[in-house]
Amino acid sequence: MQLSFLIAKALLEGDFASYFASVPSAADDPEPIVVREGRFEREARMEDEERGTVTVAVLVVRDVEAQAEADAQACERWIRTYGWEPVAENGSWRICGLDTTAPAFKERDGSGRFVYEFDVRLTVVRSL
Repeated sequence: MQLSFLIAKALLEGDFASYFASVPSAADDPEPIVVREGRFEREARMEDEERGTVTVAVLVVRDVEAQAEADAQACERWIRTYGWEPVAENGSWRICGLDTTAPAFKERDGSGRFVYEFDVRLTVVRSL
């Protein structure tokens, strides 16, 4: 189970659904939201489960810098205040906590678009 899917699903339930393309490409969606999942970092291991963190990066790409910043802030606010309880348990993963970083300018991509990024740090328990 990819935890980044849960982040994308939450954004789809907000006002951000139009920014996700079935196949991410600039031709299909010139201003996408990109979700990248980092690796699981184990902090503790118990008999039947392990606890750790997974960082999911959310990148908001826009032609206009002010729009990139505003949309990244709106996405971060939505994720931070989203009701996670119904989806906290999914397969062998359980989300125990969630924290976000403030959106910040990352770079201009090869097409000259502005990329703003924030991280979603999930504290999770997974069954072994």
